[in-house]
Amino acid sequence: MPGDDKTEKATPKKRRDAREKEGKVLQSKEIVTAVSILGTFAALAALSSYIFISLTHVVEDGISAVGAEFTNDISSFQAVFLDVAKDSVMIVLPLCVIVAFIVVISVMAQTRGLFTMKPLKPKFSKLNPLNGIKNMFSAQSAVGILKGIIELAAIIAIVYGQVESRMIEIVSLVDTEPIYAVAYIANTVFNIVMILCVIFVFVAAGDFLFQWWQFEKNLKMSKQEVKDEYKQTEGDPQIKGKIKQKQREMAQARMMEQVPGADVVVRNPTHYAVALKYDIEMAAADAAPLVVAKGQDALALRIIKIAEEHNVYITENRALARELYETVDIGKQIPFKLFNAVAVILTEMYTAKGILDNMTEAASRRKMN
Repeated sequence: MPGDDKTEKATPKKRRDAREKEGKVLQSKEIVTAVSILGTFAALAALSSYIFISLTHVVEDGISAVGAEFTNDISSFQAVFLDVAKDSVMIVLPLCVIVAFIVVISVMAQTRGLFTMKPLKPKFSKLNPLNGIKNMFSAQSAVGILKGIIELAAIIAIVYGQVESRMIEIVSLVDTEPIYAVAYIANTVFNIVMILCVIFVFVAAGDFLFQWWQFEKNLKMSKQEVKDEYKQTEGDPQIKGKIKQKQREMAQARMMEQVPGADVVVRNPTHYAVALKYDIEMAAADAAPLVVAKGQDALALRIIKIAEEHNVYITENRALARELYETVDIGKQIPFKLFNAVAVILTEMYTAKGILDNMTEAASRRKMN
């Protein structure tokens, strides 16, 4: 199906699951090989004096042992074997430690320290002969064969070229001192390896680019997989929409419950409606009117209807209604710049309902008493 085509880049969750749950990371074995070869010969160059001196001591010990008395028994053979093993370990061990360290570092640099046994778990799908045949003709196999051909051709060409160019010197080594012959051969081998390492570095760079492309391709997702992942992590958009709609309805219901207790509703004339409440007894405490409800269009009409049913004072002021709707949240006091405009409306409301006259008479009686 077209919807199953993996055309989308992997999401961060997909990458995280591939790394942590499946042990899949971007890694090129050719980089490890190239770095290992370079590290090995660099270590040989650094340890050449130590290795030469150690080998010299081994040869001297062997020559001195030729004239020594030898007992043909098991203990003598064990002593010779232990001496040879000890000398061999002392010569090889530093080189092995350095090479192992280089390999570990090169692997950890690519895997970012990931250690997992999951890729080693047996998979029965690998026993399927059809999958095996398919893998034989895959891009991965083709690139592997191409790398092998390039490396083999490079080794043959470099070795042949170096030997042919030095053939006269190699033949003349018969008449030179052994130490100089060994040094010349070692220098020749070192040059061959360095040239091969340069070639292997380019092969490793190409392999890394291919492995990156293959890794990204295998991680790609279909549009349906992206949608399913989003639903799992963020929730079904339809369900979230219904929840938000329900929350809005509940908030509106609570807001509408405040309209009957409001003092005045400012309208514009049907597009906006804002219900205000002001406790006149708290005026001395510098209390400002509160916005207890507001709405636009259909919601504004509902506020006006409820206000009419409960005899709430309604006035029309287009600029003020729009300003209150856009700048003041529900449950908040009006800003200072709107005090005068709202005070005029409250005064009209108190006058219309006779509240202002009653307050004046009450204040006069308190003074008389």
